[in-house]
Amino acid sequence: MNPTISRPALILGSGEDVPFTAPTLKNDNTLIICADGGAKLARTWRLTPKIILGDQDSLDAPTKEYHRAQGVVFRRVPTEKDETDLDLAVEYALQQGATSLTLVGAWGSRIDHALGNVELLYRLALMGLPNQILTRSHRLSAFCTRFRATAQKDSIVSLLPLSPEVTNVRTRGLLYPLNGVTLKKGSTLTISNVATATEIIVEMANGVLLIVMQQ
Repeated sequence: MNPTISRPALILGSGEDVPFTAPTLKNDNTLIICADGGAKLARTWRLTPKIILGDQDSLDAPTKEYHRAQGVVFRRVPTEKDETDLDLAVEYALQQGATSLTLVGAWGSRIDHALGNVELLYRLALMGLPNQILTRSHRLSAFCTRFRATAQKDSIVSLLPLSPEVTNVRTRGLLYPLNGVTLKKGSTLTISNVATATEIIVEMANGVLLIVMQQ
């Protein structure tokens, strides 16, 4: 397959906080990548990844055998390295021409890894690529332009600046609207807003925002 073909990517990690069921793959061309222990989740959900990347310290023998029987490619990397396995999986997806990235298994008891994965969203936002982390009860996305998403009415929606400042922030569909507000990193002003509609829109002039949506 031509590595420059654009397509959505689903990246599975080993974090414990995951949805009860696999995300719906709206595109048959979705690139599925496992970051090491994410291969266990792929096996549970009966998904066949293109590749399993990592140091394989989180993989058990039955999982390896299952994926090898499916013809999945394994790429082993050193345990001592500068990037996390999930970071390497994101880079692989970008090399394959992914135009949007969904990370599952990117949140769990390793808070350091979870916060590091938010930084991955930040990086993707700067590249202009749609991105999200899905957990059992939340969706996280980073963006630096207009953001539009469906929401559950009366659900909690929070905004967090990832850059030092996010200017001229405007929202629609939230109980406490923002009209040209500048948000500064370190503020909790926009925590615990509430969706008043099934669609919310957030716009800004400059900066990077993280949205955390209850689902």
